[in-house]
Formats: sequence, C-alpha cells, structure tokens
Amino acid sequence: MTRKFEKHEALWAKLAANPEARLPVIVRFDMPALPDAASFASPAAADEAHTKAIRAAQDRILATAFPQGALSSAAAAEKNLKRMDFSPMFGIVASADEIARLATDPNVTLIQEDRLSKPSLNESLPLIQMPAMYAAGATGNGHHVAVLDTGGRRSHQFLSSRINSEACYNTTGIQGSVSQCPGGVSSSTATGSGEDCTASNIYGCGHGTHVAGTVAGYNTSPASGQPTSGVARDARLISINVFSRFPANSSSPCGAIPGYTHCVLTFDTDQIRGLERVYALRNTYKIAAVNMSLGGGEVSAHCDNDARKPIIDQLKAARIATVIAAGNDGYDSAVGAPGCISSAVTVGSSTKWDFRSDFSNWGNLIDVVAPGSDIYSSYINGSANNYFSFSSGTSMASPHVAGAFAALRNAFPNATVDQIENALKSTGEGISSAGVVKPRINVNDARIVLGGGTPPPPPTGPANNHFVNRITVPLPAVGGTRTVTGSNVGGTAEGGEPIHAGKHSALNSVWWRYTPTASGPITIDTLGSNFDTVLAVYRGSSVGSLAEVASNDDADYYTIQSQVRFNATAGVEYQIAVAGYMNEAGNIRLSVHGGVAAPVPPANDNFANRIVIPPHGAINGPRSVTGNNTHATAQAGEPRHANRSVATNSVWWRYTPATSGRITIDTNGSSFNTVLAVYTGTSVGGLRVVAANDDDPALGRRSKVVFNGVAGTQYQIAVAGGFGNNSGHIRMTVRGGGRYDTTPRPENDNFANRTMIPPHGAIFGPRSVTANNTYATAESGEPLHANRAVATNSLWWRYTPATSGLITIDTRGSSFNTVLAVYTGNSVRGLRVVAANDDDPDLGRRSKVVFNGVAGTQYQIAVAGGFGNNSGHIRMTVRGGGRHVVSSAGDQVASLSSSGPTTPWPEGTASPAPITVSTSPLHWPARVPVAPLALQHDDTARPAAKAREVADDVKRPSRPALTSSVDGVKLLSTVVASGTDGPLPDGGDESVAMLAVTNAGSRTARVTAELSFVSADGVSIPVPAGLSICRTDASNGTCVGVKATSVVFDAEPDRVITFAAFASSREDVSALLSGHGVLQFRFRQGNDTIGTASLEIDGTHVIGSL
Repeated sequence: MTRKFEKHEALWAKLAANPEARLPVIVRFDMPALPDAASFASPAAADEAHTKAIRAAQDRILATAFPQGALSSAAAAEKNLKRMDFSPMFGIVASADEIARLATDPNVTLIQEDRLSKPSLNESLPLIQMPAMYAAGATGNGHHVAVLDTGGRRSHQFLSSRINSEACYNTTGIQGSVSQCPGGVSSSTATGSGEDCTASNIYGCGHGTHVAGTVAGYNTSPASGQPTSGVARDARLISINVFSRFPANSSSPCGAIPGYTHCVLTFDTDQIRGLERVYALRNTYKIAAVNMSLGGGEVSAHCDNDARKPIIDQLKAARIATVIAAGNDGYDSAVGAPGCISSAVTVGSSTKWDFRSDFSNWGNLIDVVAPGSDIYSSYINGSANNYFSFSSGTSMASPHVAGAFAALRNAFPNATVDQIENALKSTGEGISSAGVVKPRINVNDARIVLGGGTPPPPPTGPANNHFVNRITVPLPAVGGTRTVTGSNVGGTAEGGEPIHAGKHSALNSVWWRYTPTASGPITIDTLGSNFDTVLAVYRGSSVGSLAEVASNDDADYYTIQSQVRFNATAGVEYQIAVAGYMNEAGNIRLSVHGGVAAPVPPANDNFANRIVIPPHGAINGPRSVTGNNTHATAQAGEPRHANRSVATNSVWWRYTPATSGRITIDTNGSSFNTVLAVYTGTSVGGLRVVAANDDDPALGRRSKVVFNGVAGTQYQIAVAGGFGNNSGHIRMTVRGGGRYDTTPRPENDNFANRTMIPPHGAIFGPRSVTANNTYATAESGEPLHANRAVATNSLWWRYTPATSGLITIDTRGSSFNTVLAVYTGNSVRGLRVVAANDDDPDLGRRSKVVFNGVAGTQYQIAVAGGFGNNSGHIRMTVRGGGRHVVSSAGDQVASLSSSGPTTPWPEGTASPAPITVSTSPLHWPARVPVAPLALQHDDTARPAAKAREVADDVKRPSRPALTSSVDGVKLLSTVVASGTDGPLPDGGDESVAMLAVTNAGSRTARVTAELSFVSADGVSIPVPAGLSICRTDASNGTCVGVKATSVVFDAEPDRVITFAAFASSREDVSALLSGHGVLQFRFRQGNDTIGTASLEIDGTHVIGSL
C-alpha cells in the first residue's frame, strides 16, 4: 500500500511507529470522464456537473475509509478536509491507519504530502519595452491577472480601484497554522477576504501588495520618485490570499526569524483551491494569467505528478497562463516547486544590466527571465496607503511576466498561452549563466511577432561600452567595499582611447566612474571576474584627454584578474576602464574599497544642539518637525530612553509651551521603530523624566506620550531607535501648549498677494529683494515646495522677464535654511513647477535654481523654511531676463570729444550726432556720420581720422572718445581712431580701439583683442599688426597698468570696465586695405566676442566710425 504514498518512506515509517501521529496529505483519485462541456446548456451548467461528479467521487472514497461519520461537519473540520471542485483530489489530515485505508480504495491513485511553500521574497518597465506597448495601446485594458499570494491592500493608492475580486483559502491547526481569512474561516470569497496582512511582526506581510503593484499598479498622482504604474497599467486584479500564519520559532516550519514572532506559509491544497477559484471565474472575467510568487525545494526535472498540475492544465486550456517564480536559492540547474510543472511559465530573475540576479535559480526548467532586482512597488507600512519599497527576488520577476501576458492578451485576445509564451521566448534578450542561456522578455518585440512582423535588431554592445556612457560606482560603506557587475561582451574601443595598462590587445573596454568623498588610499580590483582582465584608472573628462592614474593586467603571478592601488583626492572623478587581455570577454566583477568619509552625525545629535520647536499659533494646533537619526550617537551620561538600553542613537529637540495644559507628542509617520522620551533639566546628565514610550498600541512601532505641560517650562525631547537601534526618517508632532497668535502675517504670505519683482535695466543685472517669513503659513492647495512636506511657511513673489534666456534665482544672504521653488500658473491650485531646490551645493543651506525663462511669461516664486520649518530674514536675488539697455533709437544721444591725455589742445566739445542702433545685448555699435567726427581746436575743425598732436615732442595721437547715453544713463560704447598716416599707421604710430562693457557676474576674466579687415564682400582677412591691450581709466581713457597681449582682472557685478586696444604695423598694408571694407577690432573673452569697434574705409580714407 505504501506504493501509493509518494516518495515518503521515512514519513511512512514514522507514521506507522506512532499511531497518534497525523500528516496533511492530498488524496488523488480516478473518475470517469465527464461529457463534453459543449453538451451542456451553458458553461455554468457544465461547471456544476463537473463539481457534482468530483464531490460524489470524494464522498464514496471518504465513506469507505471513514465509515464512522467522517463526513459530518465536525469531523471534516477536525481532519481539515479540503474538497476540490474541478480537480479529482481532496486534502485531509490523516494517521497512518487512515492513510492505509485510503490507499486500499481502488480509485485512489496517489497520496502525497500537503507541503508548505513560502513567499519567494522605474527602470524595469523601459527595459522590457512597456512604453512602446503603451504607445501601441497594449496596456492590459479589459483583462485580469489573479495573484495568489499574501493578499493585496486594496486601499493602497497604487492598487486603488484595481482589485475587482477577492478570495481567501487558509488552514488552521496543522503545525501551528492559523487562518488569516476574515473571522478565521478556512475559505471566503467576500469583499475584503483577499486583504494583505499588515502586522509588522509577521514575516512576509506586504509581499502580495508588492507583487500586485508590479503586475497592474497605477499611480494617479505620483510623488517625486514614486512609480507611475505596474506592467499592465490598465489591467485589473483578482487578489487571493493563500498564506496561513505560523509561529516563528525553532520548532515550527518557519524556524526562528530574528525580529519576527510569526511568518506566513502556504499549503499545496490552499493553492489548489485558489487556482480552482480562478478557473471558476473564467467566464466572469477575462483572465490572462495567474501569478504565483511562491514555492520551495530543489527540483531539476519536470514534476508533472505535482497535485497542482491538473488545475494548471485546465487553466491553460482556458487560455489562462500560470506564471510561477523560479525561486531564490541560487541553484544553477534547479528550480523550486511548483515552478517545475511543465505546463506553467517559470520565471527567473535578472538585473537591470541584463545579468542573472545572484539569488535566482537557473537552468533548463526556466522558461523566461524578467527584472527582479531592486524592484520599486507598493508595500505595507502600518496604516499608510502611499508607502513604496524596493524588493528583490524571482517573486518580483514573475509579476512582470504575468503583466506582460495581460498586455499581450489585450492586443491579441485569441492567442493561446503557448503562442504568447513562444513569442516572449523567441524575442527575448539572451542572458547566459552556468552554461544556460535564457531569454529576458522584450514585450513589444513579442507583440510585433504575434502580429506577424519582425522586430528591429537589438542594440549591440554593453550599455557602458563608450566613455560617455560610463556607469557610476556608488560609494561603499565606511571601511567597506562596493562591488558592481557588468560585461564587456560586445565591447569596443573608441577613437582616441588610451592603451590600457600598455596592452594593445585590450580593445573591448567598458567604463565606470567613481568619485570618493574622502582623500586617501583606494583599491580597485576585478577579482571574481570570469576572464583575464585589464584594469586602468584615469583622470579627465573626455576619452581623448585622459591622464593615467594607475593600471594593471594581472594582480599577481597566479591571478589573471587585475588590481590597482593609489592615493585618491576627495571630489575628483576617476574614470575606470575594464577590458580583456587578448580581447577576452565575460562577466565583470568590479570592486572598489576606500574613499568614503566617516559618517556625519545629525546636527541635533548632542543635547547641547537640540532644535527649538516653536509653539503653534493655536493652543492645540499641531507642530510637526522632521529629522533623521542615521549615524546619531549617545552621549556620556545620557539616560536610558523609555528604559531601553538599545536606544542609543538619539537626536534632541526642545519645546517651551506658551500656555499650560495637556501636551501630546508622537512619532507617527517615522520610518522605523522609535523610542520617545521627554525630560526637564538643562544638562544631559541632570535630566528628569516627564514621560516616555517605546511602542504605542495605536501606532504600532511608533511612539506617543501625553503629559500636562507648564507654560514657560522648557521640555527636552529625545527620539531614538527601538529594537535593533533602528534609524531613519523621523516625523514628530507636538500638540498643545500653543499660543493665540495675533501677529500679522507677512504681506505676501498668500499667493494672491505675491510681490512683483521688476526686471533689471541690464539683461544679466541682479535684482535683489528682502522679506521675512516669520508667521507665514501655507494655503489650502499649495504644492509641496521642492517636495518638502515641512516647507509650509512660504512667501510669494512674481517675476516677468523682459527678455528670454537663462535666469538664476538664489537665496544667498538669507538667515536660515531655505526652500525655493518657481512655478507657472495663475492660481495656487493650478501651479506647474519649473524649478525647485532645497540646499544648493555651493550655498550650503541656501537655495538656487537655474532655468530658461521666456520673455513675457509670469513666473511665481515661493520661498519657505527647510529643515524644521525654519523662518527669518530672506534675501533673494534674480539674475537674467532684464531688458535691453538700448531699445530704440529715438531717445539716444552720441557725442565725440578728445580724450588724449597729453594733447596740448583744449578738450573738444561734445557734438550730438544722429545714430543707428543695433539690438546686440553685449555691446552698442552706433554708426555715426563722418561730419561730426571732428575735434574742436581754436575754431578749426580737424577730421577725427587725421587728428594728431602738433607738438614735436609728443608722440601719442589724440584719441576721440564716443560717449553714448539713453535718458542720461551711460551705455556700452566703442570707437576707433587712427593716426595721421591712414587707418593703420606704420613707423610705430598706433591706431586705438576703445570698449566699455558691463560685467554680468563676479568672476575672474581674461580679455584679448584681434584685428582684421573685412572686405565689402564679407571676407575677413587677419591684418599683420602688433596688438596690445590695457584696462583704462573710464574718466580719461588712459591705460591703468602696462599694455600686454591680454588683460586679466577680477570684476564685481554691474561694474563698468573699460579697455583700449592698440595696433601698429611696420609693414606696408596699403595693398591689403586698398579696397572698400571695414577695419575691425574684436574684444574677446575666451571664445566669446564681447565688443567690436571698426573703421569703415575706402582705400586709405576713413569714411566713418562704428
């Protein structure tokens, strides 16, 4: 009889030796074939007949084996009898004698153990081509995916309105199991029955919510960083909880799990009941797939005698795929059950770089692969309905495939399971591991193949094949090592790429980059790579300008992988190349050790640095603050908070209520298990406890205290980590002790009263404003500035640039930690963010944004407090968007006067002249007629081009200076004057060009000059002349300092700087200047022209000045 008891001789012997022992088993039996479904009046009638026939067969077998009333409800409950509706089997808990009696029934074919399985614990969607699927309309709309898991939180924002049907199948009383179905029943299909478990002490809760979100989640209003959707973003879900609760201890199936008192596991029979529920709903919903992210064991061949196969086969015949996770034990040639069933679709896990995830099972039983490392999806965190978390596992890969089935079924409603599976297999990206290549799904390529088309060829080469695509190596922990993986298969060398480690054959390189935060020794190696590597480290920002820092072929005589050591400088970006000796290729394991600064504790780590919490404006109004206790420490003499010796990573606040009465403080909304304590006293060693708490019953692992506060008393508040010295984000709220606030709000507290900032008179001129946000508030509907929930004390301005271009706004000079945000829109509820910033790297706790402004567009600017909702003096400066200084010709005046400092002539008189104005924002070329270009000397007019000093002992020519103004404001100007011998004198005489510019920013600048002749047909010819330049005194035009080839200076913003450029030639240039054209000086800063000055000439005669 034991031949019917599958592969469990040891268990059978144990049962036979102990008549009291009982074992959960699955009893499978033969039964006559049923009439074809088409012979029934409806599919529902066929299902009813099918179920009746199976139940009758179950009754006959049970009546024979248990003649003393085993079919009574009490006996059935005691034996955990689980009847199947569509599968010829049932589950029962039986002794050795009862199993023997069941085996004697000629209709019983196999008795198997009812085994336990466990959960198989924004970059993945583009990787599998889902954006292209959405563009093609293949979103899963109208189709469902059933998720057999721990359930799904239907109130989560990612799953809102996604779960259309629920069920629960659990077991109580076997090996300590307890049903998690509503009311503790063993089965339910009521609304809410498929809800995920939420208790933080149960290992595995939240697994189903994460899986469901990956399949078909959808975020209608994603916050920054949150995922926007799951794979089949328009599909709907059937949530079925098949996981019972077990104690987590050494004698239970869970084993001991540190930090948890229970775990969840699932019986095969409960999975079968869940699958049968899906089959029963096949005519109610269009179901594309079932996802089973569960399993266990090590199976290297198909397990088609598994009790779950019959119902999986029936689902497949109904065009419903059963998608199962392969398991996370890292086996190279095995998967877990039920992934070994041949008619299931078994899924392995890959990384975003298209490598096998190191935890994923592998081998020939894998059907397809999908991303399963670091998948971001919905998760459980207390009662929060907007919590997301990263998880890794084949459990995360499997729902990608289940969602892909729904999206493809949307596009091809009549395709079979095999057709869709084969399309996914034939178009997948091959991932090789342990000698087996398996396809990572490309869903849109599968859609094209199903439609009869040919997908485009895949891109070649690794993602980081080229220097510009190098991958950042994240910083390791202090004293630790950061290891990343990659491949140089298909890698190539670029033009200009250096020879790595002197090995000319190492031409298949891939690139990473690493920026240490601390100076000191760094070690980088490729140990663990599976080929002969070459490693090189460089400094530089382009592949053609790299300077080698260190390189190596073989780490030592016995090792063909590479290793380098060097002293690094904090903040320098090091470029890392890995290639193969003799162009070998394979999987790369790159490790970096060193270069990380010791962690910086929080600002309020010590009692002396505790942060003030100001009382609220209303007596019982809430005042919330945020912080983080990561890297926090305990001080000498610090008390045990809430008498917890592990709570040593504390941070401190202080609160002085303005009114006496009841005060409540809690840490609800914090990301970890907190401990909260309140004291009086002025030193860390002299504190007296007022109230303390570890876990509040209503808040789970968060804390709350209530006490009677006394107005004017300073209370010291400590928050630390509870179990395991946890750390993370802190949100603390104080209620009570507030004041009646009659202080008037700032004028621009509300959006409607925002203050106008007028554009500056110069394009890049700064416009600064000041204010104070003390007592400022947030309005209803106001956005989260820079996504900071604490930035609620905002003030508002509006700015409309007069010109388009780059605009910079900063809060440099403000007295507190600011948050800055810029929007467009005309109402506080209808704003669209343009740019936002909390802390600018160059300004510390002050903020800066840079964006391209559009002339005439009104930009709304908000400034609020950052950490702790700070407030105080605000200084804000806007640069860019100013108006052109010269905007029309009608109001402009130009005059000409002598500026030659050594001329014996009296100063010339200013002669107004009509001008033509360009619209250049950088300089003002004004064309002046010839006639006014004269100097007044003893009532005798001399042409400007021939103006010359008459005294024999004076060598320098007189220099006419063109001065321009608009409404009395001096503008940028240029002018050229020549010596007596023509536009470019020889014999040592000089022509001179003068320039005035307004500096746009505070920085070091270098200005040079060029000279060329531009002919009438536009050809520019360099003029052979000696050129020098000097910075000049703006009042008289004389040089300040010596003349040189360039001028280097430090300038302040908005300061007018003047220059003079001098040209002379001892060559005869008359032939060059014989035509009609322009002799042109150019003033340059780097490659940018910042001013020009010209003489228009005809032969050697000056016609006019520009």
